[in-house]
Amino acid sequence: MGGDGGPAVTVPAAAALARRADVVLVGDADRIRAALPETAPDIRIHHAAEVLSSTDRLADVLRRRPDSSMRQALLRQAAGEVDAVVSAGDTAALMALSRSLLDMVPGIERPAICKDLQGMAGPFWMLDLGANLDCTPHQLRQFAHMGSMLARHVGGIGEPRVALLNIGTELSKGPAVLREAARLLGEDPALRYAGFVEGNVLFADAADVVVADGFAGNIALKSIEGAARMAGHLLGHWLEGLGPLEQAGLALARAKLRTLRHELNPQRYNGASFVGLCGVVIKSHGSADIEGFQSAIEEAILEVEGRIPKHLAAEFA
Repeated sequence: MGGDGGPAVTVPAAAALARRADVVLVGDADRIRAALPETAPDIRIHHAAEVLSSTDRLADVLRRRPDSSMRQALLRQAAGEVDAVVSAGDTAALMALSRSLLDMVPGIERPAICKDLQGMAGPFWMLDLGANLDCTPHQLRQFAHMGSMLARHVGGIGEPRVALLNIGTELSKGPAVLREAARLLGEDPALRYAGFVEGNVLFADAADVVVADGFAGNIALKSIEGAARMAGHLLGHWLEGLGPLEQAGLALARAKLRTLRHELNPQRYNGASFVGLCGVVIKSHGSADIEGFQSAIEEAILEVEGRIPKHLAAEFA
């Protein structure tokens, strides 16, 4: 029920992937049925009468909204009825309910929001993207292990290189928390620490896992998304201004330009994982379209198939 588009986006996206996964749609049953495509396969619907909004206080979310669709979805997961939950609802509400209803992996202090991004030489994983604004050096070290585990078991990278996001690469740069985290990561034999990395080289194959606190990580992610939209806008504006001769030449490269626009579409990379929970929870952007919400569901499928919570528990045992 969450996101800007609600069931008009989430339901067709889920229906499109219903042959790859056993889908359960949680929310207002009438609105869900109205949004189901005529060609959709049989999909289970779990009715929930309430819908959370971004204006709800967290105290109300946790204590006074027992039939919200988000809570009911997570209760299905806590009961073992589903393997993953995907939501485009409010991030703070989803994180609070996830921590309340699902166990944390023993040994992990806080969950982190993690996303794989496409770099020049392949994907890399970045966390935390907004769950924890203030982090201790020990928690950043835990995030490094969590990101490395995702890179290994979802990305197939044998020995992921781990870097800390900072304002410079010199050991003396950045706040004391980052400098101490760098020491911990460098002394950890289970991590392949690659040092500090700056924001301008995130996509240049500097690391397979980039660790940050939630404040810096969230700003970096939103800047990346804004830059991608701006690149798409500039490309579209440039194409509109071409003359007849340029249009004729463009026809020869149209397929490659379509591919470029597709690569620049941030919807392709929608879906961030709440890593550290005893279950797969994926947060979709509220502004996601049908393609974007499909990407979030596909991320959930990959993490379930990769048995991420089990591998994470083994890593921290």
